[in-house]
Amino acid sequence: MKTYRLLFLLSLLAASLIRCADNNYMELDKGSTPLEIAASNTRIELDAANPTTEALKLSWTTGSNQGTHAAISYTFQMDVQGNNFADGISLDLGRQVYEKIYGNEELNDILLKDFGIAVNTEAVLEARVIAAIAAEGVEPEISNVQRISVKTHKPITKTLYLIGDATPNGWNADNATEMRPIKNVPKGFTWTGSFSSGKFKFITTPGEFVPSYNKGENDTKLYLRESFDDPYDEQFEITKPGTYTVTVNLVTLAVSIVKGEGPEYTELWFVGNPSGWSFKPMTVDPLDPFLFHYNADLSAGGEFKIGTAQGNWDALFFRPAVDQTAEGLGLNVDKWAGDPDYKWNITGGVYKIKLDTRDMKIDIVPFTPFEMIYLVGDATPNGWDIGNATAMTTTPDPYKFIWTGALKGGELKFTCDKQNDWNGAWFLASEADKTSTGQEEQMLYHYPGAGVDYKWRIKAGTYQIELDQLKETVTIKKQ
Repeated sequence: MKTYRLLFLLSLLAASLIRCADNNYMELDKGSTPLEIAASNTRIELDAANPTTEALKLSWTTGSNQGTHAAISYTFQMDVQGNNFADGISLDLGRQVYEKIYGNEELNDILLKDFGIAVNTEAVLEARVIAAIAAEGVEPEISNVQRISVKTHKPITKTLYLIGDATPNGWNADNATEMRPIKNVPKGFTWTGSFSSGKFKFITTPGEFVPSYNKGENDTKLYLRESFDDPYDEQFEITKPGTYTVTVNLVTLAVSIVKGEGPEYTELWFVGNPSGWSFKPMTVDPLDPFLFHYNADLSAGGEFKIGTAQGNWDALFFRPAVDQTAEGLGLNVDKWAGDPDYKWNITGGVYKIKLDTRDMKIDIVPFTPFEMIYLVGDATPNGWDIGNATAMTTTPDPYKFIWTGALKGGELKFTCDKQNDWNGAWFLASEADKTSTGQEEQMLYHYPGAGVDYKWRIKAGTYQIELDQLKETVTIKKQ
């Protein structure tokens, strides 16, 4: 009796193993139904206003595995009518896939980029499916050919950037300020940040000034400028510097420019082992009040945090999201009072620290000084000849430079590296056409390129200039 029971259990186990093998490598008999493909719509006009909405669904039957019980894998093919699927799309979809869906923008991109169809043109596509049966000696089955007539539209950019002297990176198209797509708003983009006085517009591609979205008939409308042949180049203007939120909809060509609230803090303090645990004031960025800087010799190294109230250990502190985080770029920041008392922990050295209280990020970057700083501009002895820019004089302090001499009436800025393509490192004025006061003032450091390209406007005379590249300050004093 025990022997029979054992044999019965072994037979069940064997059957189970066979079924597992069938599940992995075989399928049930698919019958003799032919492989057929059909389209949800055979005439389609693609909709630019709804890029992700379904435009076309192609569905097909299982086809037949010719009674082999073998698995079937599917290949989807699509091409322009008449090409006989020679240069079109061929997608290996694998098993048990019976449809292919395209959204409006995806299908429009395929027609324009892959098939070379012109904008606003109707083209006839052909689609088919090939079923490959995982059994020796069985030929693949090819479906009928489904034809679909599709009309393309002018594509709308997937990216958008701010450019202009009102923006953080000025007229440098290679470093234009990127906007963020708005979730669930087709072709909607937004940006919040600091604007200076000046003008701006929108570009679609870094490094390219056209196409651009310019000011339309008023400050709430956009105008698409597609090439330099179009003379219309109106720009939006910011007259009051501050924090703004810009929102655009490229489908409706609507734009909103709203001046926002100021930052939560106007003063912050660096405190930690490198400062002997004394509170050291940070510097507010001249362009963006949400940014704070602390540039200093922190050779002692060790722990630090950033206080919101001078000398108050019970106040809120900006801290690393992870305790004992070391130096680096784009580090996550959090903020709370009391325990746990998270702090950054850095290797001793000279650093430039930038805290972004808007995005809650911090850069803690070791600083290597430039060997020389140079004067450039039509106010300087050698004008705009950057290769022959006027060198300052070094001092015992590797971060400080001085220069005394005659300046003409005109513009002045400082290059750190005399890079011939003008895409190097620069010290700039904190606003356009800045008049020197003879007092120490904050500069802007920008790399690569001059960004907003703010310069000092100099009156002719003899000047003494003192520049500190670590603290990013300058004194331009007329004698």
